[in-house]
Amino acid sequence: MRFALIVLSFCAISFAKVAPSFQGELLGGGRVSLGEELAKDNSKGLLLCFWATWCAPCMQELKQVTEKLKNDPTLPLRVLTVNVDTAETSSDVRPTLKLYQFKVPVIADPKHEIFSKYQDAKTLPFSVLIKPNGEIAETFNGFHDEMFTKAREAMK
Repeated sequence: MRFALIVLSFCAISFAKVAPSFQGELLGGGRVSLGEELAKDNSKGLLLCFWATWCAPCMQELKQVTEKLKNDPTLPLRVLTVNVDTAETSSDVRPTLKLYQFKVPVIADPKHEIFSKYQDAKTLPFSVLIKPNGEIAETFNGFHDEMFTKAREAMK
């Protein structure tokens, strides 16, 4: 019986998908890595949101995510965003953040080096819920209100 439990435990662990590591330049200056972000607070998950200035659903998602985090301090979630605007539209990023009054950390990923690690299809908006141990709890294609429910479940 103990052997069966050990095997089952091993199988459950081996199927957990670990979030690909990355480093990136923050728009406000400095560098950030996934490991550093996860180490900041082991009581909260990390919602990694990929977005672009030309993507209206992305703007809607970021607005809802930032409002939810502002209005619900009990939510066990932090946000890190990755902007995937290419060189042609990258000059729109700062004005867009100012227009929508988004105060979230933003990594610039114009060559989609980070984005490609998480999604091959490159559809937007796309978000990844990552547990403090680095395990991917959930991915979201498009905005879903259940992001917040999933974040609470993942942190139990």
